[in-house]
Amino acid sequence: MTTTTPTGPAPTSSAAAKAVALALTETRLMLRNRTVAVSSVFLPIAMGALFAFTFRSNLQDGSAAPLVFASLVAAQLAVVVGMTIYVTATQTVVARRHALVLKRMRTSGLTDAGLLAATLTPCAVIAVVQLLLFVPFDIYIGVAGVLDPLALVLAALGGVALAMAAALATTTVTATPERAQITTLPLVFVLLGAAIAAAVLPATGWWQALAAVPGAAIGLLVRFAFVGGAGEAGTGGLPAIVAPLVALVVWPVVFGVLARRSFRWEPRR
Repeated sequence: MTTTTPTGPAPTSSAAAKAVALALTETRLMLRNRTVAVSSVFLPIAMGALFAFTFRSNLQDGSAAPLVFASLVAAQLAVVVGMTIYVTATQTVVARRHALVLKRMRTSGLTDAGLLAATLTPCAVIAVVQLLLFVPFDIYIGVAGVLDPLALVLAALGGVALAMAAALATTTVTATPERAQITTLPLVFVLLGAAIAAAVLPATGWWQALAAVPGAAIGLLVRFAFVGGAGEAGTGGLPAIVAPLVALVVWPVVFGVLARRSFRWEPRR
């Protein structure tokens, strides 16, 4: 009698199906929690709209329009990255850890990386939807003239990577879901302030040192998207865009290393 041994990508497909199911479950849990739904879905959209109407009053000077557009989009992007992804992801991971869900899910067949990715994916998906919602709204109020769309895409992708890595790192110093609202505040303010400042300050000269601040690279890339200048000579004669691109890679790596060294799967005491 011949015995047939299953071959092929069945285990991988099963793991992928489990990851998708977990991500969908996390999405439902997030949207059912009124506090999380307001802070991660409604509030960033409301703040983005408020920024739009606030910055719109500065559009009377046509020559300053590109900088106004850059500062507005940088602020919206920073709010979504900081609140929808960073704060919500931190709260979610800490809450699942606190309830021992993460510990139990490690026996589900998912890898540790797959488990964390599935847990964080809803935050990233909601953030992308919010950013897409801002596009027609910004066009309606007059935002236009994107010179470098790639820089804008890199700012968004880099911001997502930064926020996710920072969230995992912040969970190492956050004992309870409630405390996450405190432990995430400093970086949220840094992200928002640095992104807006970098979008309006000169992108060359000693101001390039600002790229070293988390979130500033987002503002610099948005500035390049609307104002241009990405290819101008910057630090060491390199193109000005090099500094923010390096920062967008370095900071997620730094936060990722911190998270890898100190991440806990059981509640902190």
